[in-house]
Amino acid sequence: MMYVLTFIVQLVLFLTFLWTCSTVFMGRLTHKKPRPLVAGPSRFAILVCAHNEEPVIGKLLQSLEDQDYDGDRYQVFVLADHCTDRTAETAQQYPHVTVLERSSGPRTGKGAVLSWGIPLIQERFGSSFSHLVIFDADNMADRGFLTALNDSFTHGARLVMGNRLPLNPYDNLISQWYSMYWLSVDVFSKPRYNVDMPAIISGTGFGFDSRLLEGEGWHTRTIVEDMEFSMQQNFKGIFSEYQDKARFYDEQPVTWKAMVSQLRRWMTGNYEIAQLYWREWFRHFRAKPDIRLIDNFIPMLMCVVFGFYFLTNLLWVGHRALEGLPLLTGKDVLWWTMLYVLSLIMGTNAVRGGELQIKKMLPGILTGGFFCIFLSLIAVYSVFFPQRKWIPIAHIHQEGPEK
Repeated sequence: MMYVLTFIVQLVLFLTFLWTCSTVFMGRLTHKKPRPLVAGPSRFAILVCAHNEEPVIGKLLQSLEDQDYDGDRYQVFVLADHCTDRTAETAQQYPHVTVLERSSGPRTGKGAVLSWGIPLIQERFGSSFSHLVIFDADNMADRGFLTALNDSFTHGARLVMGNRLPLNPYDNLISQWYSMYWLSVDVFSKPRYNVDMPAIISGTGFGFDSRLLEGEGWHTRTIVEDMEFSMQQNFKGIFSEYQDKARFYDEQPVTWKAMVSQLRRWMTGNYEIAQLYWREWFRHFRAKPDIRLIDNFIPMLMCVVFGFYFLTNLLWVGHRALEGLPLLTGKDVLWWTMLYVLSLIMGTNAVRGGELQIKKMLPGILTGGFFCIFLSLIAVYSVFFPQRKWIPIAHIHQEGPEK
C-alpha cells in the first residue's frame, strides 16, 4: 500500500513538473510575434491599499511621481484602511495623490478595501480611467513602469502582470528565500509569455482594463483576491500577460512568524478558490477546453503534491526502520541528491536573472531546497489547518532596492 501511494504521488509530481518544464522550454524556442496597435494611450487609476504604512509609503509615491509617463494620464489613489498613524497625511503631500480614508467595515484584507474604494473612484471620476493598477504600499516602481504597462495595453492586453523584483534581498536568509522565489517566477514567466501561457497575478504590480469590472465590479471573497480576480477573468476568456519591462520592487518578509503567516494565507486562499469555483471551472472547461485553465492550478498542485510526497517518504523511512531495513536505499540517496542539485541550479539562475550578487545570496542558494520543502509542508498543513484571517506584515524599508 505504501509503495502504491508513493508511486501515485511521484507520478502526479512528475507530470506537473514536466508540464512546467515543457512550457518554459517551448517558450525559449519561440519568439513572440509583434502585435499591431489597437488602442490609444492608457489613462491609469493607480490604487494603493495601505494600513499604517507611514514609514514606507513615501518611496512608492515618489517613484510614481517620477514616472516617465505623461503626468496628465494617471492619478494615484491611496486607500487608507483603518489607519491610526500618519499614512493619509504623508500621502497627501504628493501632487498626483488622492487619499480615500476607510474607518468602518471589516478588516479582512485587500479585497474588502478594493470592493470599497473602486466604487468611490468610479462615482467621483466616472469613466475617466481606462485602466486600473494595483500596488502595495511597501513597493517602489521603476521609472518606466507605466510606460511598459501602457505598451501591453495598447497592443491588446487586458490583464498584465509586471516584473516583481526584491527590494531587500540581502537582509537575511528569509528575505533571500523569498527573493529567489519571486525571481524564479520571473525566470519562468518570460519564456512562457512567448507561448501564450498566463502569468501569475501576485497581488501587486499588476494592471487591468477597467471594463473588466463592468456589471459586477470588484467582488472577490477569498483572502487571495489577486488569484481569485485572475480566475474570474479566465472564465471570461481573459488571461494575464507578463510584461518584463514593467519593473517594480517589493519588500520581502524577514521573520519566521511573518513568513509562516503569509505562506499559510496564500495556500488557504488557493484552497478557498478551488472550493468556490471548481464547479464553474469544470463548466467552462467542458464548454470551451483551454489548456490555460489547467495551467492556473499547476503551481498550487506542485506545492501540495510535493508536500505529500515528502511526508510519504518520511512514512516510508519509518516503515523501513520498523522492518529493520536500511533507512535509505542508494536510489533514494541519488533521487534526493538530484533534487538538491536542481534547487541549486534554479536558485543560481534566479539570482543571476535578477542581477543580484551570487556571493551575497549564497546562503539562500545553498538552502533554497529546504525552503521548497518547508513551503510544501505549509501547503499540506493548510489543508487541515487553514488560516482565513488576514494578518498585516510590518514594513520598514524606506529606501530603494539593495544592489
